[in-house]
Amino acid sequence: MTASVRSVYLEEKLLATQIPQSPYFVYEERKVNAESKYVLSRFAYLHADRNQIVVESPLSYSRVILHHWIASAVIHMLAQPVSAKDLCRMIPELPEATASELISLLLSSGIVRELNNLGLSREDGIASLQSWEFHDFLFHSRSRGGRHDHPSGGTYRLAGILDPPPVLKKMNRGKFLPLYRPDLEKLQQKDPAYARVQEERCSIREYAKEPISIQQLGEFLYRVGRVSDFQKTAINTPHGVLQMDLAFRPFPSGGGLYEMELYLAINRCEGLASGLYYYDPEKHCLLLLSGMTADVEGLVKDAGRATLIPDKQIQTLIILAARFQRLAWKYSTIAYSLMLKNVGALYQTMYLAATAMGLAPCAVGYGDSDLFARAAGTEYYTETSIGEFLLGSRL
Repeated sequence: MTASVRSVYLEEKLLATQIPQSPYFVYEERKVNAESKYVLSRFAYLHADRNQIVVESPLSYSRVILHHWIASAVIHMLAQPVSAKDLCRMIPELPEATASELISLLLSSGIVRELNNLGLSREDGIASLQSWEFHDFLFHSRSRGGRHDHPSGGTYRLAGILDPPPVLKKMNRGKFLPLYRPDLEKLQQKDPAYARVQEERCSIREYAKEPISIQQLGEFLYRVGRVSDFQKTAINTPHGVLQMDLAFRPFPSGGGLYEMELYLAINRCEGLASGLYYYDPEKHCLLLLSGMTADVEGLVKDAGRATLIPDKQIQTLIILAARFQRLAWKYSTIAYSLMLKNVGALYQTMYLAATAMGLAPCAVGYGDSDLFARAAGTEYYTETSIGEFLLGSRL
C-alpha cells in the first residue's frame, strides 16, 4: 500500500497526503470542474493522531494527513458547498490548479462529495446511508476489520505502561449486607426445562402488588452475577510474560476478563430499604452507597421513561457499569465493542434466570452515564454505566 501514497504540493510545501488503510483500497482519480460545487461528507471527521491532523471517513479505505494550514483551511471552507474557484478567492495563497488537486484527493478518499444542479451529492441518493448516524457508522467501521489499519484484538497495548487492572473492584467503605444463597443442586432439580424458559422469556412491564423480596433478589444475583471461581494465568505480552488474575461468573465475557459491575437502585423491595447499592460478586453481598437521593431517583425515572413504566411502579433497577480499563488494557480497537457484547450476554442471562424464577424482567435501552457516575461516586472515564435492567415481581 505504500506505493499508493499520494500527496499534493504547493511549490515546495507539502499540503496533504492520502494514506491507504485497507487492502480494499483502489485509487480512483477524480476530475474536478472548477465551476462545480463540493462539500464535506457528513461522515467526514478531523482529529489529531501522532502529532498530525488527520481527516477521514468510515466511508473510505484511506485517510488524509493535513500537513499545512492551507489544507486545513480548505477542509474548513468545504463545510459549505464551494468550488475550486471559490477556494482560491477565499484563500489567496492557493492557486486554482492546487485547489483542484486537493479536492480530487479528498474526493478519492470519500471525504468530499460533488454536488449536482439540485445541490445533492451521490451520497444523498443512497438510501442505505440515510439509516446510519455518524457515530454509529464510525463505531461500526472502527471496531470491525476492513476499513482501517489499526492493530486489533488482544494486543495487550497497555502492558508495560499500566499494571494489569484488578480482577475485582475493592469497596472498603460501609457495611455489607449478606444475601440469600440458593442451593444450586435443588435449583437444578426444580427449575423448569430450559426449552420452556427460553420460549417464555420476554420483557414484562407490569408488576404484582407485592414487590420482589430481598430473598428473591439474592437468588437472582447469585444466579447471574456471583464469582464462581478464580484463576491466575500467565500471559505473553509485548513486554514479556505477566500474571493476570481472572474471576469467573455465570455469564460469558470477552477474554474472561469480566469488567462488569452491578449496582442496584432499589425503589421497592420487601426487606430492603430504598437507595443505591453496590453488589459484591465475591462476597455475594450488597453495600449501601446512598439513600434515595435526587440522582438515584433520576436513574429510576430515566428507566421508566425508556420503558414506559411509571417510575413509582418500578421495583429494582439493575445498572451494569464497566471498568473500562479491564478490557482496554488488553484489546485494541474492539474493547468497547466487546463490552457491549458482554452487556447483551448478561441481559440474556438475566432474562433466563428471571423467567425460571417467575419474575418480571425488562432490559432498558437507554440510560444517563453521567447521572450514574454522579449517583454512585465513580469517575466517568474509569467506570460508568453501559446498560440497565429492570426486575420486579410477576403478576
